Amino acid sequence: MGILWFGRARTLEDLNVKDLGKERIRQEVEQDKMISRIRRAQDEYDGYLDAASEPYAGDAEIEVSAYKMDRVMKRKAAAENHLQQVITRIQVIDSTVDIFEQRKDLEKKGVWKVIAGMDEERLQEQLEVFAAERKEAQFDVNKIAELLHVDELDVRARRGTGYRRAKDAILTAKEIKRA
Repeated sequence: MGILWFGRARTLEDLNVKDLGKERIRQEVEQDKMISRIRRAQDEYDGYLDAASEPYAGDAEIEVSAYKMDRVMKRKAAAENHLQQVITRIQVIDSTVDIFEQRKDLEKKGVWKVIAGMDEERLQEQLEVFAAERKEAQFDVNKIAELLHVDELDVRARRGTGYRRAKDAILTAKEIKRA
């Protein structure tokens, strides 16, 4: 597989800052796409919520909208998870660039040889650890947020909690519009 998603790169010496910069740009483009998908999913969710919460909307429209809203939220969650992976890749790339920028100091201390001599799996792990340490506070918050997005089975209704939340949001918005 290669380190840092570069198929040919097996060691740190196989990488260069220019290639890392190009990969960072590719990851930034992917980040922008995921942000756009998340926004579109939220807009779609809001549209279903608005339409189904109209006073004239019947039970069938509410049921269908709740299912569609649940599907949209699953797509949004998948995009958010992918976005998190992209952000992690960007952080790892930035950390690797930092290592290259500190190469002379690392060579003086004898650390560069150790890093450059690591096998690709161990090197990848170390780069990810370094990136995580740089962004530890953000990493913890994101991990907690990811855990909170896990849907459990709504046993009472035999439907996912996303469906139940969507239906409750519709009914609440519908009551507000009636008032």
